[in-house]
Amino acid sequence: MLAIITIEHPDAVRNIDEVMTAPGLDLAFVGPGDLAMSLGIPGQFDRPKFKAAVAEAEAGILRSNVPLGGVARTPDQAKQMLDRGYRALVFGFDWMLLQQAAARFLEEVRR
Repeated sequence: MLAIITIEHPDAVRNIDEVMTAPGLDLAFVGPGDLAMSLGIPGQFDRPKFKAAVAEAEAGILRSNVPLGGVARTPDQAKQMLDRGYRALVFGFDWMLLQQAAARFLEEVRR
């Protein structure tokens, strides 16, 4: 059993150092979809406001002794996240992976 915290609100980002002192944390996960939604920019992952919040959360988590985790939507993004210090990754979202698999399947059928 793991105790995993998900950072998905601007208040959590602003107070990241305090949040990371919670006892017993095994992993701190940045939740990009919910964080973007909480920032008022749903799905807009390239916006400076979103990138700044993620960078602030990452820095705070990396200052702690808790491993950093997150969601990678592409293989390139996964590599970049590993380079930034992520130690746990989820590869995409269930709906996204299903959609991609269905598209590949349909492409094969049409050939």
